[in-house]
Amino acid sequence: MNDSTALSTITTNPLTPPEPDLNALPARLTKRLWVTPAEFLLTIQALVIAEWAIRVSHFFLRRLPEPSRRGPKRVYGDSSVLLMALIQVAWQMGYETIVDYFRSHPEAALAAGFVDGRVISIGQYWERRLALGLWPFWFFFIGMVWQLVRMKIVHGVDVILDSTTQHAWFHDDPDAGWSFPKPWKGPVWGYKVHTLLCRWSELPIMFLVTPANWHDCPLAIPLLSLAVAFFAFPIAVVRADAAYFSYALLGYIHTSLHAGFVIDYNLRKRGKKSIATLFFIRQWRFHMKFRSVIERHFAWAKCYFGLEAARWKGLVAAYQHTALVYSVMLGIALTAHRFQRPDLAGSRMKVLAINTPA
Repeated sequence: MNDSTALSTITTNPLTPPEPDLNALPARLTKRLWVTPAEFLLTIQALVIAEWAIRVSHFFLRRLPEPSRRGPKRVYGDSSVLLMALIQVAWQMGYETIVDYFRSHPEAALAAGFVDGRVISIGQYWERRLALGLWPFWFFFIGMVWQLVRMKIVHGVDVILDSTTQHAWFHDDPDAGWSFPKPWKGPVWGYKVHTLLCRWSELPIMFLVTPANWHDCPLAIPLLSLAVAFFAFPIAVVRADAAYFSYALLGYIHTSLHAGFVIDYNLRKRGKKSIATLFFIRQWRFHMKFRSVIERHFAWAKCYFGLEAARWKGLVAAYQHTALVYSVMLGIALTAHRFQRPDLAGSRMKVLAINTPA
């Protein structure tokens, strides 16, 4: 195979993430950027990433073609439905509000892929969003991480593992579970978001969602493996709390990743006793303090990005919402860097327009 054939094979591979234009935009020296939904979608190249996510999800999930039916055919692409959900989560709108907004703002509808000024109805939008499943949303998150990796914003050298709980909105949710009670917090009925965070950018690079009664440690190796498989991160240090202290994980980090680990040693397990000197304890506390970055990340995601503010039921809906919230966080960081304002990479209130024009 010659070089041109190999290049064409790589280019036509449906699993290859797209490489849209991510050059720097004219700097905005104002106190706030306040981009509109249309500007947000265009700046992060959302339509290109969404179309790729749809193609990849179809590649993995082979299914029969839709049966022929009477009446008008579908005119709204799956990528447009995905981007409408992205804007809905970014601006924390209701289902009626987001449909009305796209109908009254043709530039936003065009940026999301709606053509000829036609926007999907409220009932059809909800049904189409549920029918997409979790894979298009998860791969859209993967595509957003890829853009930040190519811009050298996310490095994946120093990573942090941790999880947080999500409250289930419905008491009869079949996929939810009770979390184990903690001294400072009682049990939570809902889900658990297992996250792998880049320490330097303070952005999520991989996540998985499980019922709240799942333990953290068994999800650590899959999170690290997926991050290395998708992005080839040169992981050098893995940080985590005592919940991740297991010899299987330590062996995987040392032998497979060839990396170091800073994982808190749980003295409460099996009657372990500390024989460390005061100097060692001070050094250990110094290295463990950097793990607080992921605690701030969860606080920001819940307070400002609506990680829990969703009226959904089921594990698939939990995956969709978490992927959208994390994609919004990545999109805000990407927007801030493209407008040459990296100081606003973590601020939703200073990047997104608060009051969009009616």
